[in-house]
Amino acid sequence: MATATTTESSSSKKRKAQNGNTKPSSKKTSPPSSLLSTSTSSTAVAAATTADSNSEFKPYTLPQIRTNIQSLETKVPSVPPLGIDPADRDAVRSWASEMQAIIEEFNLLLCCVSSATYRWGTDRSGAADQHLGLLSSELGNAQDQISTSITPRLSNVLAPVVDLVTNESHTTKDENGVEKKVNFFTQVENDPKFIRLCSEILSRNAVMLRRVLLTNFHKVGRCIDDYLKATKKDGQGQRNAFAY
Repeated sequence: MATATTTESSSSKKRKAQNGNTKPSSKKTSPPSSLLSTSTSSTAVAAATTADSNSEFKPYTLPQIRTNIQSLETKVPSVPPLGIDPADRDAVRSWASEMQAIIEEFNLLLCCVSSATYRWGTDRSGAADQHLGLLSSELGNAQDQISTSITPRLSNVLAPVVDLVTNESHTTKDENGVEKKVNFFTQVENDPKFIRLCSEILSRNAVMLRRVLLTNFHKVGRCIDDYLKATKKDGQGQRNAFAY
């Protein structure tokens, strides 16, 4: 018994000595990669949200509107060398859809002109009123040409007239012998020949439609440039009002 006790005591001393000589590890355990990616993603989202909340809205200035119109000119879809095949409805609709999107953005840009040039009427001179009148007239003329010469041809292809007709009907009877009729409807082109004609007209005039659009874009850009030059000569710069 004494021997056993002595052995046990020496073993205990050895363990204590080993524990005393052992230094705590300074190595830090890295979190899993999934936690790191989640943390990084959350930080990025939080930073973006903070940036959005801190940013203040600023309306376009006339030079900015002018620059955006110039960038629209580069987005206008081109016409293939051999033209657009009127029999390829997907190609015709794709080209018309791109043109329609450009026109919509152009019209929205023109809606920002009034904010870019606004100033109360008593702060404008007579010459400034004339400049604004000329600019308003030219912008309206450009929109009218586009809406009358281009938009209808695009709409005839993109949104043809269709009829809602019954495609099939199912009649069933319940356990009491009562009949129940279910109709399934579908959309059918109202006048397929007219739709084909619209595709042919768009394909035939695609080059000129594109030219008319670019011409009006160029004209609006020149009008804005001339207006800015005129307001500088009048001594009022870009602070003039615009009743558009």
